[in-house]
Amino acid sequence: CVGVTLLGLFVPAAGLPFAPGKLFFLAGILFFTGLKINFRDALAELKRPLLLLYISLMLLIVLPLAMWGLAQWLVPGFALGVLIVAAMPAGLAGGSLTDIAKGNVALALVVTLVTSLLCPLITPWVIALGGGQSQGDQREILLQALFLAAVLLGPLGAAFATRRIFPKTVRRVRGTLTGLSIISLSLLILGIMSESSSAFWDKLYESPVEAAGIIGFMFLFSAAFHVAGYWLVPWRGPKDRAAVSINTAYVNNGLAMVFASQFFAGNPDAVLPAVLLEIPMVLAILPVKAYLARRRAGSSPSPVIPDENR
Repeated sequence: CVGVTLLGLFVPAAGLPFAPGKLFFLAGILFFTGLKINFRDALAELKRPLLLLYISLMLLIVLPLAMWGLAQWLVPGFALGVLIVAAMPAGLAGGSLTDIAKGNVALALVVTLVTSLLCPLITPWVIALGGGQSQGDQREILLQALFLAAVLLGPLGAAFATRRIFPKTVRRVRGTLTGLSIISLSLLILGIMSESSSAFWDKLYESPVEAAGIIGFMFLFSAAFHVAGYWLVPWRGPKDRAAVSINTAYVNNGLAMVFASQFFAGNPDAVLPAVLLEIPMVLAILPVKAYLARRRAGSSPSPVIPDENR
């Protein structure tokens, strides 16, 4: 994904043919990743509704507005774009990344589902509150809510139905689903980055300090959200804290790219933060995995319970 971002920046002609298909590629990411979700395991975590509501409100309201406030101070020209990506729900890759980090996969999945369901109701208002958009423009907020609902719930609903109707087929092709999701994400980034390339280079030539600032800020964004997520539930065990940390940091930036290009097309700086976040997101899982491995090594061993689903 980092290579695709650079390709879109340096050779925009390679990605422009894919730009019109960004909604299709986003739907592909959500559908193929949704096929891997074990909805039954995720729904088992609904026995803790207050915990889920607390985590969801922190992820969709409190932390996005806090990061927007920091962006207003450090990278004011990109503050709206930072708010858009920060206010998105947890990304569907959170379950797989939590599995890599040996966290609570079921909790990660249900947080992803709950924040995705709440996103259309909350995110347009958060963006209106922090982005300077008139809260009185009810029509625009409604359009944004309907867009988010259709883009999120359509592919996820289709994935759920496909798993129920064709379970054997889904199990048979499961090994290819990650690759299909990555291809969809790569084409989405390539198309949007190619569209944003001229704006990025204009910004770099106009103000190299500002361009470097937003790249550095997105690394700060990723690190701050990892740490904030880990400390959102200090009373929970390391597996739950790892799941919340990853859900917090790995926002659905593909949705943010499409949302920003759909509703803020006249402001390319609103799109760039979501695209540039892909770089620290790809790199951050390595130190997270190493840190959690050290934590587990330092704790007392616990009996291993076989998991029949593996």
